Amino acid sequence: MKNVAVLIHPDEGQEARVQAALDVTRALNGHLIAVEVTALVPVAEDPMLGAFSAGLVAEELARQEENLADMLERLGGEDVAWSADRCAGDVGYCLSQHTALADLIVLNTQFDSFPGREMGHLTAALVALHRPVLAVPSDSRGVADRHAAMVAWDGSDAAEAALRAAIPLLALHPETHVVSVARGSINRPPELAASYLSRHGIKPEITVITNDADTVASNLIVQARGVDASLIVMGGYGHSRLRESLFGGVTRTLLEESHCPLFLSH
Repeated sequence: MKNVAVLIHPDEGQEARVQAALDVTRALNGHLIAVEVTALVPVAEDPMLGAFSAGLVAEELARQEENLADMLERLGGEDVAWSADRCAGDVGYCLSQHTALADLIVLNTQFDSFPGREMGHLTAALVALHRPVLAVPSDSRGVADRHAAMVAWDGSDAAEAALRAAIPLLALHPETHVVSVARGSINRPPELAASYLSRHGIKPEITVITNDADTVASNLIVQARGVDASLIVMGGYGHSRLRESLFGGVTRTLLEESHCPLFLSH
């Protein structure tokens, strides 16, 4: 995990994700790719509003240019290798094109302020393209302070992919917990995940939760707080996107309610 990409844009979550990306890149002795996306705001077709809308667009573009200049100056003073890419247009498309060889993309768990894009949808689109994503809460200030890591294990292909991809991050934490919420049969038991981790020098503790009164997501959130987790690893969007959008889903709930960063892969 040497190529870490982060979205650059002047929104409320930028500081959290940039600091997290710097922390991860520094810890893994990697290379940071700052992807600046200029989100094009549509101009109203009504001629009465056109001049006003054009003025707002010009103001927004100037704000983004100033933010980029400030961010490049900041990165120049950090002790990490870095480069910058620029793209204008749809955020999801730009990120997918400029992160094809990134080992990790750092975004936010919540990102409703970005023009025309809700963070959960953006994260889902990138995870569906098999891009590992580290989603950090907008009020966090980096991920250098590491406690326990928690692996949410349901035995699915998505959970297996996330576990494999997250090894470099898990190795940075002093302890790891593999947590399964019992809901019927699990094709691959948590002991299998624990054995896999042990061969990478990670000795995890296994917890199986059998509380039927709460949802899977709420059980995971409670367990994460109980072990003082500073990272949750899980397979992202294990069900179809349609089912996720209609019924919520564990991934969506964790993005909305988790107190710590989520590592998502599919």
